Amino acid sequence: MKLISYLYLFVATVIWSFAPSLVKLVLNDIDPIFFLFVRFGIVTLLCLPFIYKYLKNKSYSKYDWANIILYSVTGQVVLIIFFIGLDLTTATDSIIIGLIGPIITIGAGHYFFKEKINLMKRIGILIALIGAILVILEPLLSSTNGVAKNRFLGNLLISSNLVIGTFWVIYSKFLFGSNSVKFVSLMKNLGIKLQKKKYNEIEFNLFSFLIAFISTLPFYFLNFKNFNQSIADLSFSSLAVILYMAIFSSIFAYILYSKAQSKLEVSEVSILSYISPIFSLPAAFLILGEFPSNYSIIGLFIIIFGIFLAEKFKKVK
Repeated sequence: MKLISYLYLFVATVIWSFAPSLVKLVLNDIDPIFFLFVRFGIVTLLCLPFIYKYLKNKSYSKYDWANIILYSVTGQVVLIIFFIGLDLTTATDSIIIGLIGPIITIGAGHYFFKEKINLMKRIGILIALIGAILVILEPLLSSTNGVAKNRFLGNLLISSNLVIGTFWVIYSKFLFGSNSVKFVSLMKNLGIKLQKKKYNEIEFNLFSFLIAFISTLPFYFLNFKNFNQSIADLSFSSLAVILYMAIFSSIFAYILYSKAQSKLEVSEVSILSYISPIFSLPAAFLILGEFPSNYSIIGLFIIIFGIFLAEKFKKVK
């Protein structure tokens, strides 16, 4: 039932809405990659019995592992880029820039899965992208000092994460049920051969947590003493945030999101993401005391206007 899928999507969206502010709060004290190392370590430990069960009872080909690894890199390992970006910029900027994620995904859904999109929707997408560019450039428009340049770099990393995240959504849609000749052709041009084979979304998410944890191990061994000291110095609040991100933002949210998107169109999955700022922007103010700058507010309203146009005229006549 679509209603259940929408419920899964709503819960995942709300969980993720609080993440930028909570993570930014902890990143004031610890390194972003160290945060991910501990987070993925906890998730892997909790999921290990289920991962072992899959490995024991199922045989995986090289083709299967190629899909699992690519899914993991674009869905979980890529969070390294997001966390480094969030460490450099503000939670508010990351939240506003994140609004263009659904818009990009809707455009990708139209291209790869022939989901209908008309002229007004395309105009709305373009307007929203202009607003996002304004927010990305805001640090350089406000100032040109070192802090501004760091924020600008952080905004670029957040934006890059959105683009990769869009690929992950389309790739997930393909893996878990929908076919796309254009997507298969794109992957072939990149040197990756795809064949239609429906996978289990829970299985893939569990493996993605393990692979993400393995990806952070080199950073741990290179900073062995510092990481161990950081673990010893973790405050209760930092540990609570890490546990929230591990249990709720990772395990629950990703599995619910994957189950929902396997049943819904890409555009349907993306639209519900627009509710995120209802929770995330107030959280940024209450938790961090952040408030958007004048340029960011202008960019936010431009994005909202673009989203309004895209959604109001979404039916093709």
